[in-house]
Amino acid sequence: MRIGVFVCWCGSNIKNTVDVDVVRDRARTMPQVVYAQDVQYLCSEVGQSEISQAIDTHRLDRVVVAACSPRMH
Repeated sequence: MRIGVFVCWCGSNIKNTVDVDVVRDRARTMPQVVYAQDVQYLCSEVGQSEISQAIDTHRLDRVVVAACSPRMH
């Protein structure tokens, strides 16, 4: 299993409440996590492209996305 973890800042919405760097760094130490990254706006086209590229580059077969819900917007 090859897991990728993506943690969104949501601008400052999440970053002001959650220590995104700690979450990302902790995820990197978890078994079977081969890639973990924080992204400022994961819901943007650029953010979604980063997920897609990481899936291909790192051959991910599982993805965890830590982000706000569409309901928030």
